[in-house]
Amino acid sequence: MPRHPSYLGDMHLNLRIRILVNRQHACGRFRDARDQVGRLLDSIADGGRAAAAAVWLASHSLGASIALDVGRDVVARKGWNLPAFLFNPPQVSLAPSMPPQALRRVAKRVIYPASYAVKAALGTTVLKPHERDMEALFERLAPWAPELYVHERDIICQGFIDYFEERHKMLNRLRPVAEVAMKLSLRDMLICIHSTDPENGEDQRVRPHLLPSARLWKNSSYHDPHGLEQWWRPDSELRLSSRRYSDHGAEAELFYG
Repeated sequence: MPRHPSYLGDMHLNLRIRILVNRQHACGRFRDARDQVGRLLDSIADGGRAAAAAVWLASHSLGASIALDVGRDVVARKGWNLPAFLFNPPQVSLAPSMPPQALRRVAKRVIYPASYAVKAALGTTVLKPHERDMEALFERLAPWAPELYVHERDIICQGFIDYFEERHKMLNRLRPVAEVAMKLSLRDMLICIHSTDPENGEDQRVRPHLLPSARLWKNSSYHDPHGLEQWWRPDSELRLSSRRYSDHGAEAELFYG
């Protein structure tokens, strides 16, 4: 039986992220973390961007999701890019959860292009005002590029791999469609369609689906895919590769063994 008092709270937040489609930003822990970091930045004597350079974000798993939310919030509110080193951050994605491997490959070939096509069609027609709002947020967040450390066999964070790799493919194949769709979330769009209050009282500055840029460090080792201890090992043992993704595309990959 799990004994740590925060275990049930962790499970609840994990369910909100994995099952309830990225509703974590409204949770108390996320709000507390944003408030604490905001007070810390305000208290640093130099202030301004010097304060941002003095604060780094680093965490694992659920903590990495909180740190990602905090960093995105600071960029949106103040325009400051906090250095962020996030290990196995959870990301909702349907395809990685599908066994067997062959079905996942088929799902990625079908789900992602179809999703992009639907979002682009809605975003350029009936939901154009929503698309403009998301575009403004996307551009504001674009300069911030957190370091994401993920394992290719970890289904908890594998959604980040699929998101950036499939987005890059779509930018190469159908750039006009991808440039609209990558700024949108089907969940948010459904809310806009079915609600008289499209934003539903949510803070527009912390949209969890918006991540224009990141450096993705992909681990291909045989260690525990979601374990924290694996990241203490040499890069060559982890068979690391990295790629920096931005709203314009992706840079060349670097391999470390």
